[in-house]
Amino acid sequence: MRKQFLKLSAFGLITATLFTACKKDPVTETNEEEVITTLVLKLTPQGGGSVLEYKFDDADGPGGSAPLLDEVILAPNKVYDAKIILLNKTVNPVDTISNEVEEEGDAHRFYLEPAGANLTISNLSNDVNGLPLGLESTWTTGAASTGKIQITLRHYPAVPPNKAANDLVTSPKSSTDLVLTNGGFAVKIQ
Repeated sequence: MRKQFLKLSAFGLITATLFTACKKDPVTETNEEEVITTLVLKLTPQGGGSVLEYKFDDADGPGGSAPLLDEVILAPNKVYDAKIILLNKTVNPVDTISNEVEEEGDAHRFYLEPAGANLTISNLSNDVNGLPLGLESTWTTGAASTGKIQITLRHYPAVPPNKAANDLVTSPKSSTDLVLTNGGFAVKIQ
C-alpha cells in the first residue's frame, strides 16, 4: 500500500510539474520605442491657398539641446486640413515614423488640445477599428486670438490594444510616445 501511495504521489508530482512547465506565459507586446526627433504639421487651407508647414524639432533627441518650436500663424474664420508627419533624423536616411504609427494605429492616438486660441479641431482620422488616431484632422479658426496647441502621441501597449474612443490623454492604459515641450506650439490667429 505504501509503495502504491509513493507511486501515485510521484506520478502526481511529475504531472503537476509538466502542466506547470507547459503553462503559456501571457502575451506581451514587443514594442520598440521609436525615436521621434521632428513633428511636421502641414495645414492646407480648404478652398485653396498655400500649404503652411510648422515644426517641432529636437534634432539630437531627448536631452541635449532644447527643441525648436515654430509659431503657428493662421487666418481667422478659415478651415484647414491638417496632417502630422513624424520623423527620426538621427538615422540616414531619415525615417518617417508616422508610417509606423499608422501601421500600428490601433495602438496609438494623437491628442490635439488647443488652449486660448479660437481654434476647433475635429474629424480626426481613425484607425482600422474606427477609433481616433489623429494623423489627419480638420482645424477651424474663429476670430483673431492667441493661445497654444498641445500635441501628444500616446501608445496603448495591451495585446490586443485596449484603446477606446473616450480615453483621455491621461489614460493609465497608455503611455506617452511624444509630447511637445513648453505647452506645445504657440498659436496666433490673425
